[in-house]
Amino acid sequence: MTVPDRWEQGSSFPAILPAEGQACRFPAAHQLYGSGRQALRALLALGRREYGWRLLHVPAFYCPEVVESVADLLPVRRYDAGPFGPQATPAADTGEAVVTVSYFGEAPIVPTSGKAQVIVDVTHDPIADWPTETPVDFVFASLRKTLPLPDGGVVWSPRGLPLPPAAPPGVDHLATAGRALTAMVLKRAYLDGADVDKTGYLDLFAAAEAGLRSPTVSGISDYSRQALHVLPAAELRRRRIANANHLCDRLRGLPGITVHARTFGLVLEFDSAAQRDATRQGLIERRVYPAVLWTLPPEVTPPRQLDLSRRLLFLHTDIRWSDADLDRVDETIRQLASRSITEDRVLHQPVPGNGVAVAAT
Repeated sequence: MTVPDRWEQGSSFPAILPAEGQACRFPAAHQLYGSGRQALRALLALGRREYGWRLLHVPAFYCPEVVESVADLLPVRRYDAGPFGPQATPAADTGEAVVTVSYFGEAPIVPTSGKAQVIVDVTHDPIADWPTETPVDFVFASLRKTLPLPDGGVVWSPRGLPLPPAAPPGVDHLATAGRALTAMVLKRAYLDGADVDKTGYLDLFAAAEAGLRSPTVSGISDYSRQALHVLPAAELRRRRIANANHLCDRLRGLPGITVHARTFGLVLEFDSAAQRDATRQGLIERRVYPAVLWTLPPEVTPPRQLDLSRRLLFLHTDIRWSDADLDRVDETIRQLASRSITEDRVLHQPVPGNGVAVAAT
């Protein structure tokens, strides 16, 4: 149990291994890899070899690190799509592949041209029912975003197409997964009050993240493979959704913020980037660590998607959140929203006599 003076929410999972409930279930034909990026790399290598893929289309609103991690395999072309539209279909042809994304767990818009093969990234909700029922060629996911695992990625084909070959666990990858697992265990001990140096486990998390950027495709670690048979994935998902809905109901109507409950967690959409940034900083100062999904490259991102990316914050609302935690974060966001509105009014108050707005100093 977390001790009061070490309370925090967000960021990487600590070590959690509850064992009551339905374990993770993927289609019988699936392949596990060391990460979601490795799963995608294995899939693109298969596509080049078996289907002659020569171009990859990706949404403009998409994790830039994922795009960068596969750009050596295929040329990449972005198309204008994001979590709130438009429902764009890229001009893709035979011999090309299209990635579409389940944003925050929502079922994606599947391109309908029929010529290119379609890949869906379901990282934000890999155990939902719809990915196994969607008529696309391939589905892949990182497993670390929704499950307390040090590594893991999965790929399968709803159409029953042949999958990439299995990969043995690489020595370097196992060392990376070991660092991540060590960091998770130390974080759990720290939160429980043990004499643990927080900087030490944060450095291990950072080293693990760097290791997961390796282009080498590896199999999943033994720990994560076995944990998938134990973790009650359906119950973890249910708790995450219930927490998101609860917090969404509490935060509705706040000035300058639109809240969206999703199966991945809670999305906060701010009216301005400045309010988003101020709220983010205020949350971090209070040991609540929201995610920015994602920081997009301005030179290749359509203006509306770039603007949206700068106005969104994400709260994970996972199994770590108790009812008291939800109440605490609700009150914190309310305080920050109230302060932001007050500061905005002061910032734009007119100067007596000439009506010119000036910034407060």
